[in-house]
Amino acid sequence: MKHNKLLSLLLAAALASGNILPAAAGSAAAAGDINADGTVSSDDLELLQGYVLGKNKLTEAQSKTADVNGDGKTDVYDVVKLRKLILSSDRTLKFTAVTDRITTGYTDALKSAKTSESGRAVASAAELKAALSPYFNEKIVNDYLTKYDEKFFADSVLLINPVFLTSSNYQLKKTYSSAACGCSTSYAGTYTTKNVTSYLNIRTDHSAATESIGRIPPNAIIPVSYGNGKWAHVTYNGISGYANMDYMQKISEPAPSYSFIPDIKVDSVKYSNGRINVAASEYKSTTESDFAPVLIIQAVIPRKDYYAGGSVWDVTVSKAPELKYDYPLAKARLDQIGWDPQAAFRDASSITYYGQKPDMPQTPDYTLEWYAEYGFKNGKGNCYVMAAMFCEMARLLGYDAHLISGKVPLKDGTLGAHSWVEVVIGGTVYVCDPDFTSETNNNGYMITYGQSGTWRYQKELVMD
Repeated sequence: MKHNKLLSLLLAAALASGNILPAAAGSAAAAGDINADGTVSSDDLELLQGYVLGKNKLTEAQSKTADVNGDGKTDVYDVVKLRKLILSSDRTLKFTAVTDRITTGYTDALKSAKTSESGRAVASAAELKAALSPYFNEKIVNDYLTKYDEKFFADSVLLINPVFLTSSNYQLKKTYSSAACGCSTSYAGTYTTKNVTSYLNIRTDHSAATESIGRIPPNAIIPVSYGNGKWAHVTYNGISGYANMDYMQKISEPAPSYSFIPDIKVDSVKYSNGRINVAASEYKSTTESDFAPVLIIQAVIPRKDYYAGGSVWDVTVSKAPELKYDYPLAKARLDQIGWDPQAAFRDASSITYYGQKPDMPQTPDYTLEWYAEYGFKNGKGNCYVMAAMFCEMARLLGYDAHLISGKVPLKDGTLGAHSWVEVVIGGTVYVCDPDFTSETNNNGYMITYGQSGTWRYQKELVMD
């Protein structure tokens, strides 16, 4: 090709210029769409650039759309025109995305930063360092500079946005419950021994006169589930019993429970009017993980799709809609018995079992609301009614609860229809079965599938 050097210089200038103004898209619909994928993008620009530099050929059909300015020739002036078309055309960009969860190492500046302020489109290691330094310590910044080095930025541009999440927005309302002995979960937490020189006894009951079944050494870490200020329910080295709280000191509260563990995903990356717009949304994490106060959202786009003239991160994080449950009968019952999950469970399991009448069918064709309303109004019902009552009350208490229909083994060796509730806490699925407690007088609250001493549950469907 003649004057190849001159064409290369013109082409480089056309590609590098950041002050070319967007032109109105007045060309035919197919003009510039050289690869015929329905959009005018950098992929088309690459094909045209390669042809002009003599690196590749175009088909007859491609040649027609490559003549962007319509002068009957395909040359560097079409490259200039195509760049204008790209700058003036809205389009969706290809991207790869990941979100990291950060628990430590962030600064107070991030807590007050708006999402749009903390997000950046960075095209070099220096820009990445400048974007992260106000919000993170040196170690985290250096970790990301290692992850995204200069070799990475040779081919890619990083869209990155750290987001601070206020934990109180997701924590379940703290409630207390009592054991049969009267001890309360208000004393629950992690303790250590105090003023103990040899050992602290684990006893069989709430009294120093009862048998010692284990010993706790000085400076031991002791989990406590219930207490009354004098005696605590403890488990140490596999031995469960009671320890004198005069020789114990609380060092931490129980870990908070959350309605769900939030995560954020990138939904789309689009170019419009000189800006790169990133749409991201909050959703419930599907992996078992602890709550993290900071999420660092990252999306990678090819450098060829990034035009530095005014491109910025413009992110909108739309929070998952908060479910508002309207269960007036369940609310009235909680107002009566107290807003406590164990009180709700006991209430649902204490109704009169009533499952043989035609107006009390055992079928999943009825709704959660129908079964619950029947139980609240009549004070009787079958396993579906018991489970639905607890499910509604659990939801009002902030739990991620679902009414389940399935089967359990019967005494005659067959399987019988049954209903229970699944409650998801921190990614762990628990079974709450009021009917199991009603029929066996054993604990059916927050048990797990396959747990010893429970029924063998065969889940079939989620009724809600």
